[in-house]
Amino acid sequence: MADEYQVDLGYLKIAGKFWGDEDGEPTLAVHGYLDNANSFDMIAPSLEGLRIFALDLPGHGWSDHRSGGDTYEGLGYLRDVLAVADHLGWDRFSYLGHSMGGEIGSQLAGLFPERINRLVCIDGYCGTASPPRALELMRRTVASSFKAASSLKVFPTLDAMAQRLQEVTRQNEASARCLLERGHRPVEGGFVWRTDPRIIGTGALEFTRAQLDLLLDQTTAPTLIIVASHEDRWFQRAIDAIMDRKDAHRKVVHVPGHHHLHMQEQAAQVVELINDFMKE
Repeated sequence: MADEYQVDLGYLKIAGKFWGDEDGEPTLAVHGYLDNANSFDMIAPSLEGLRIFALDLPGHGWSDHRSGGDTYEGLGYLRDVLAVADHLGWDRFSYLGHSMGGEIGSQLAGLFPERINRLVCIDGYCGTASPPRALELMRRTVASSFKAASSLKVFPTLDAMAQRLQEVTRQNEASARCLLERGHRPVEGGFVWRTDPRIIGTGALEFTRAQLDLLLDQTTAPTLIIVASHEDRWFQRAIDAIMDRKDAHRKVVHVPGHHHLHMQEQAAQVVELINDFMKE
C-alpha cells in the first residue's frame, strides 16, 4: 500500500504518495498531462529496490492550484520537481516519468545532470519545436491563464466521466477509473475534474533541435525510453535525434501498446524493463 504525503513548498502544497522501502533508491515519479499520481499505481508496487514518491503536479490531482496570477509553464514544473526533491532531502535521485512527466525528466537530466542518477521515460521525452511553434506555445500559455473554473463540464455520474476519459485517451476502463479516483470532485449536479482548467493549452518546455542536441550532450544519467508503438509520437524528432547519436547510456525500447501502456496489459512488461534497467 502507498503512504499519502504532502509537501509544503511555501508557495503551494504538493500531494503525493510513497511506494517501496525507505532505504530504496530515491525516485521521483511524475505523471503526464492532465493525469495524476495514480498513474503509477499499476507498476510501482512491483518496481524493485526503489523508494518512490509519486507526486501530483500543481493543478493536478490533490495538489494545490497555482495562484490566480501564475501560469502553468515548463520552467515552473522544473522548479516544482526540484523543490520536492529538496524537501525530501534527495540531493541525487532517479526519475520515472510518463508523457509530460518524461519531458520534465529529460529536461532536468540535461539542465541539472548532477541531480539525476537514472532516468526512465515512458512514452515521453523532450519535445522539439520550430521557432514559430515555440512562440505559439508561449501565447497559448498566457491565454490559458485567464480560463475560469466555471468552464468545467459537470458530469452527472462518475461512470460518465470514466467513459469520456476512455474515449479521449483510448485507455481501458481500469486505467481510466484509477486516474478518476484522484482526479474528480463533487459539485452540485454531479462531478467535475479537479484539474485546474488553466492548464488546458499549456505544457512542458519545447526546445529547438539545436537546444535538444545541447541537452543530450549534457545528460549523463543512464536513460531508458519506453515508446508506445501504437501512438502518434509527438516526441518522434527527439527519438530520431537520440537514435542518430547511438549513445551507449541511452536505450530506446518500442513496446506494442497505447500511450498509457504502463497502466494497461503491458504493465508487467514495463515493470520488467524498468527493473532490469535499474539493476544495470
